[in-house]
Amino acid sequence: MNLMPKRNLNKQELYLIALKKHIKWMRSLGLNVGDDGHIIKSSYNTNDDGYYPTTDLSDIHPQPKLSNVIGNGIKTDNSWKIEESKNFTIVPAYNKGPYMVVNKKDLKTAGRKV
Repeated sequence: MNLMPKRNLNKQELYLIALKKHIKWMRSLGLNVGDDGHIIKSSYNTNDDGYYPTTDLSDIHPQPKLSNVIGNGIKTDNSWKIEESKNFTIVPAYNKGPYMVVNKKDLKTAGRKV
């Protein structure tokens, strides 16, 4: 058992310990890593087009045909909503912050406990 206290490590020594652990972890992932921590590339892609070639998947998965028609072409009648909304109004609830929808018949007692 070591009773002597461990000496404090400086920043460079802490960095080297962390780098060793990181290199070990990267190698466990299967990467070819040098002792300085840089990944060693085994081969280069020499494509002069400037991009990586991809497979054209349009033949395998064709896109669905798009339509310019929205809905079934019949406009819905919303006139009943406008007529019905004329029977209601919006007032503060009990003289507080939130608002409530009240029937116009009950407008005189809105916000009061009756």
